[in-house]
Amino acid sequence: MQLKLEPLNKLTYKLRLTPQMRLAISLLQMPLVKLKEYVKEQVEENPLLEIENNEAHPKETEFDLNYGSNEDEEEKQNYRESLVTKTACLNEHLLRQLYLFVGDDERKIGEVIIANIDDNGYLKSSIIEIANSTQTTPVGVEKVLSLVQTFDPIGIGARDLRECLLLQIKAKGEENSLVGQIIDKYLPYLEKKRFEFITKKLKVSVERIKEAIKEIANLEPKPGRSFNTERAVRLIPDAILKRNNDTYEVMLNDWEIPSLTLSPKYKRMLKQKDIAEDTKDYLREKLKTANFLINAINKRKETIQNVTEAIVYLQKDFLNNGMQNFKPMTLSQIANLVNKHKSTVSRAVSNKYLQTPDGIFELRHFLNSGLKQENGEFYSSKAIKSKIRELIENENKEEPLTDQKITNLLRQEGISISRRTIAKYRHQLKVLTSQSRKE
Repeated sequence: MQLKLEPLNKLTYKLRLTPQMRLAISLLQMPLVKLKEYVKEQVEENPLLEIENNEAHPKETEFDLNYGSNEDEEEKQNYRESLVTKTACLNEHLLRQLYLFVGDDERKIGEVIIANIDDNGYLKSSIIEIANSTQTTPVGVEKVLSLVQTFDPIGIGARDLRECLLLQIKAKGEENSLVGQIIDKYLPYLEKKRFEFITKKLKVSVERIKEAIKEIANLEPKPGRSFNTERAVRLIPDAILKRNNDTYEVMLNDWEIPSLTLSPKYKRMLKQKDIAEDTKDYLREKLKTANFLINAINKRKETIQNVTEAIVYLQKDFLNNGMQNFKPMTLSQIANLVNKHKSTVSRAVSNKYLQTPDGIFELRHFLNSGLKQENGEFYSSKAIKSKIRELIENENKEEPLTDQKITNLLRQEGISISRRTIAKYRHQLKVLTSQSRKE
């Protein structure tokens, strides 16, 4: 049989994004602060766009009914200022992580350890000194220090430069690499630039040593210094959740975005006969661009409103009763509720925030996988992790709960879960094994 190559006509369909679609996608995934900046830039560049001067913006009035008098500018300003959050100092940043993972006894040791970490991120007191001040054993201090050294920023809590760099290499799983060996055994020789000595000891080429040095140079010798300067970040919620008895109302925070309108002056110019045709062509193009932007912003508002309402509907039990009532929720579930593609929902929740009566949450916070139970229902992983943390916090410290005991206790509550999954969740919570938790 002889094979022949012949041309073949084939009809294929490809989706091409129009300029309108590209703009809508771009605006949907923009954080609110960036969108405000973008809108202002477009107003400056496009003569057909103007910021509408509404003295009583309807959404702003509606919003102020929940947070203060709509006639009181000071209240409004106080709200805006409340959204400005300073980056935590190093001590606060470490304490927040500590309180998530330890019980009362280890917490006291951890607090003393963190109090003795300097601005560069190094532990300045010895294990013996901390053990004496906390009336515990050096082994107990070492155990808590090992936990603190897993915190962000990586390299924190080291006692010298060698340990600091090794912590960063270990976090990458490269402690046995050439870089790890140089840091572990030959750092003093590296500081003295005795490259030939290191080459002979490790029996590798000078080129490999130089490559390793470049990697070491990219490590952070002072992991705490990024917290030395005071920075401020404004966290503005895209939507506000108002609780009315047993129901919730989602209000878009769209008064943060300038309300746009078309310039009547330039619209009139398009109808005038004494205006040059090339000028009219320019204005027609700007008019088209202005309409694209206004429509895209309105579409963005509609999508975020619908997606947020769907999230609140699915997570009502969590909003009412706390983390252990967190429901499994996926992009597909939300997409089905709002009749949108998953990619659209993903963009809608990215870098978007919801202000609830219990604080500000990123919309992605509400997304959560789940474990299928014997009755066919799903139990969220966040709710299970919350229960695991509660069980460990209340355990007998002399006989800590093993992963199997936690599995059995959860099964008594109707949660079907394997010991292996418990171990995985415990690791994600950065909780030590039962043997390491024993006092």
